[in-house]
Amino acid sequence: MLMLIGILRAAVTLGGGQNKKTGEIIPMRPVLQVETLDGRGLVQMNTITVPELATWQGKVGQEISLPVRAWATGTPVNFMYENQEPKA
Repeated sequence: MLMLIGILRAAVTLGGGQNKKTGEIIPMRPVLQVETLDGRGLVQMNTITVPELATWQGKVGQEISLPVRAWATGTPVNFMYENQEPKA
């Protein structure tokens, strides 16, 4: 497992509503925006969907460690929240 360490900049809920073209219902999803530095020392913002926001809302502006999985769809590496609960 990887840990993404950075400054938590936002803990919000996105989405909700209906796609006007397809009629598909868009579910609301809790996301975190974490500011990190890339290999060159430049700021990068990572937006990551999490199961819930309660744990994170009081930590905006603080450094956090977020368990993640890495995945790539081309050149950039993306991160996804990794649930730390043991599987039954």
